[in-house]
Amino acid sequence: MPNQTTARPPTAARGDGSTGVVERRVVTVLVVLLAVVLAAASARGPIAAALGVAVAGFVAALAVIGRQRMALLAMVAAFATAPMYKGLAPSEDMPITPTDLVFGIAVVLLLPTVIGRPVRLPLGYVVGVLIILTTGTLSTVFSPAPVISVLQFVQWLIVLVGLVGLLAIWSPGWRTVDLLLWSYVAGHTLSTLYSPVGESIAGRSVGLTHHPNAFGEAGVMAFAALMYLWRRGESVWYRLVVAACAGAAVLSVVTSGSRAAAAVVAGLIIMVPFVERSAVKGFVLALALAIGVFSLPLLIDSTGDTSALARLAGTGDALVADQARSNAQDFGIDMFFQHPIVGNGFAEAIYVHNVVLGVAASIGVVGLLGYLIVLFVLARPIIGTHPNRRIAYLAWAFIAITPTVPALEDRTLWVPMAPVILLAMNMRKERDTDPDHPDEPNDASSTALPATPVTETPR
Repeated sequence: MPNQTTARPPTAARGDGSTGVVERRVVTVLVVLLAVVLAAASARGPIAAALGVAVAGFVAALAVIGRQRMALLAMVAAFATAPMYKGLAPSEDMPITPTDLVFGIAVVLLLPTVIGRPVRLPLGYVVGVLIILTTGTLSTVFSPAPVISVLQFVQWLIVLVGLVGLLAIWSPGWRTVDLLLWSYVAGHTLSTLYSPVGESIAGRSVGLTHHPNAFGEAGVMAFAALMYLWRRGESVWYRLVVAACAGAAVLSVVTSGSRAAAAVVAGLIIMVPFVERSAVKGFVLALALAIGVFSLPLLIDSTGDTSALARLAGTGDALVADQARSNAQDFGIDMFFQHPIVGNGFAEAIYVHNVVLGVAASIGVVGLLGYLIVLFVLARPIIGTHPNRRIAYLAWAFIAITPTVPALEDRTLWVPMAPVILLAMNMRKERDTDPDHPDEPNDASSTALPATPVTETPR
């Protein structure tokens, strides 16, 4: 029988892929020309020039490295700036910060990747969010200041639902998660290195943030991230880098003067034997704590009156701060009992200076239950069997520090905590070998920047 061949459709690309290569090159040339035009058109003034060059550079980079890599770089930049997001804004009162703008770029670039993907959110998280949406809407409708309340509510939903949901749907591999958390640690380490020459408030360091407490909060979250990252590599140089960054995080907590941050770091350390299920580590930790207790007076004397240790002992402005927090707590309790079921809306939640009490005062006891369900879903996996369960240290750090934080939508806390949803989605399986979610899926995580080789000891 004579050989028969099927004719290739005239519009089909050649088997060697040269048609696709030509198309990409044409698009690249056109986009680069567009970038040049934008840069030339922006020569009407210094601000316009800077904006034009930035847009042109972004478009050119998008053409050269591709949408997926650009989305990943935008996420890296967002995580790196999150520790000092308000400190980078022209004013700390601005509702939109540089971190938000970079996140917006990442969302736009990730939309083609995440649209149509199945959502596998934990049931508890979905139930908690639905309760919050319902009670938050009702409390806002009946709020004395509904416009302000809805603006505050939307900002909270952006991190609670938008940021967490984006990471859940994008579902990057664990190496990409490591890269994002390392970006956060790097940003805070840079802030810590800047703190000796930067501004201070009442002798307390602020780094690149806007307030000493924010500097301490970033130190807590960086320390919690490093507790997870410690087990993501076993080489000596890698462990030394992690230890050095952890030391910088502890230094930032001490110099910030934040007593709450110091207490949370101590609590995270105490959790180690229980998380690791190790009696030996428990004994070593108990010995270290005993030495720390006996040396505490000397440490307090050597760190100055404005350090976290000294303020824990009641020196400096500790008494003034205690009185201010007590007044804020009384205000929040009074708000809660005015409308304990429906809540009062979000217009005055920031004045409570306690996220948990602020949630209760804003959306009532039912809404608070929904919020606690969400936190439970994120914190529970630390007692599971997943090899990467230590990332839940971030959820525990978040829960411990938020009773001293005023803003519900604080990006310094929410950004590093958001990837914990990936653990909650898959508590019992190693995501690196999950066929539905390989470590390097065909999305932005497959184009991750070179990362440290990851090894995991079987458990």
